[in-house]
Amino acid sequence: MDLKLLERLSLASAPPGFEDEVREILKEELEGRVDELQEDGFGNLYAVKGSGRKVMFAAHMDEVAMMVRHIDERGFLRVVALGGLSPSQLVAQRVVVHGKVKLRGIVGTLPAHMGEEKIPKMDELYVDVGASSREEARSLGIRPGTLITFDSPFIYQPETGSVIGKALDDRLGCFLLAEALKSVEPGEKIYAVFTCEEERGLRGAQVAANKVRPDLAFVLEGTIASDVPEVQEYNYITQLGKGPAIRVMDRGLIVKGWLLESIIARAEGLGIPYQLQLSPVSSTDAAPISLSGDGVAVGVISVPARYIHSPQALAKVSDIENSLKLVKSLMEDPPRK
Repeated sequence: MDLKLLERLSLASAPPGFEDEVREILKEELEGRVDELQEDGFGNLYAVKGSGRKVMFAAHMDEVAMMVRHIDERGFLRVVALGGLSPSQLVAQRVVVHGKVKLRGIVGTLPAHMGEEKIPKMDELYVDVGASSREEARSLGIRPGTLITFDSPFIYQPETGSVIGKALDDRLGCFLLAEALKSVEPGEKIYAVFTCEEERGLRGAQVAANKVRPDLAFVLEGTIASDVPEVQEYNYITQLGKGPAIRVMDRGLIVKGWLLESIIARAEGLGIPYQLQLSPVSSTDAAPISLSGDGVAVGVISVPARYIHSPQALAKVSDIENSLKLVKSLMEDPPRK
């Protein structure tokens, strides 16, 4: 499996509502390999291939990021989160500030040796690009609304069979969807939809579902792997190296029984490991898709990754490979009730 596309996707910047870089990479990758390639007014990208029932596969292009909300007189940038970010994971991280040019900066807060050690709040963080004044920052094209993304490399580590990079939620899903679509001859009419603004309210998926009106749908995600120290095994959401996570339920979805059993049977038929995921406090694009039209049965296939919604995450190549096998099979022969 070639990871070059995943690397390009991970290194691209795509805050919610500003998914252009990722969309262009995907258009370039899929041009000439699908029957139709189109965008809607919201920014979602649709790649259509095959004929028959309308089966939608969705993966979101956007990533958690930040936005400038204030520049103080010394040139420090106060920020607001775009998506679910934990301030404790941001301090001293390197970022890219998207002004007139891409500027590097560092997330700062009160130094530990100058005050009581505590977990900072989001409004206590700032970004330092080295500007000495508000005027200098403004001259560099920085203003309220300027986007900030994480400056994290993409690393393939063959010794442990793992990848490390930013935005694996959900560039993993985008990678699976593009790679599967390029290589399969689908058994139905596949709508591969790369959605916008998932991290700010599952918005693009709602638009896409209304446009496609699918008969069946699947959402592809990079999901939380919580198999880390201090977490009890009974609280694991997913684990690395155990195969794709097949979702049973989450805050916005209960997977229909027939579809869940069909996905499980498919994984077992392929001889790949899999794990069942219950996520009662989180949701995905599957929620608005399931409620569209007359109601849609939706399945969710996820690649486990540790430390998502932070500047970088870690996933196992074996989980990516096995997830891709499952997605390809579901595209080639989508389940029927």
